[in-house]
Amino acid sequence: MTRNALCGVAVASLLLAGCSTQTANGESTLTELPTSTVRMPRHVDQSDRPQVIFDPCLDIPDSTLTAAGYDPTSEKNADFKGGSYTFLGCSYDSFHRPEGFYYGMNVLSGNISFAEEQEKKKDHSTPIDINGRRGLLIFDSTVTDYCELSVETSYGVLGFTRSIFSDHAGPAPVSEWCTGLEDTARTYEPLIPKGD
Repeated sequence: MTRNALCGVAVASLLLAGCSTQTANGESTLTELPTSTVRMPRHVDQSDRPQVIFDPCLDIPDSTLTAAGYDPTSEKNADFKGGSYTFLGCSYDSFHRPEGFYYGMNVLSGNISFAEEQEKKKDHSTPIDINGRRGLLIFDSTVTDYCELSVETSYGVLGFTRSIFSDHAGPAPVSEWCTGLEDTARTYEPLIPKGD
């Protein structure tokens, strides 16, 4: 059997790690086939937008969540599977804070463009920098105990939506609504693939 035929059988089976080649003197060697390190997204929409290559549910280690003050055991799915765009996401609760409140946060990785996000949030956003990436801090004083942040990625945006839940009656002070959210985004940003 020729070298090409041997490799063809191995590729066709997709079960072998490589294929055998035979040199002119009759010795056999093993040639490694390339393996893909890219994971298919859990959801793919019907658009021509880029695939969402960072999945908060799979790509944020428990140690990073804990370092940012969030409880990994509180994870819940928060995906949005649209026909024209996709958001892969998970929600997390922070550890209870001594001040008598905790945060509930969604981390959403989507394939809408950063320009679309800017346009959508233009009335309530401020441009910021997150570890060298463009970002938006989104604050609307009419939405009580709530703040958002978006970071530009190669495939679209990574968004954070955060609510404050208090042990006390009434809302938290307005000054607290966005406190620490930029630090959280800076903690997670290094995990985003550097494809841009």
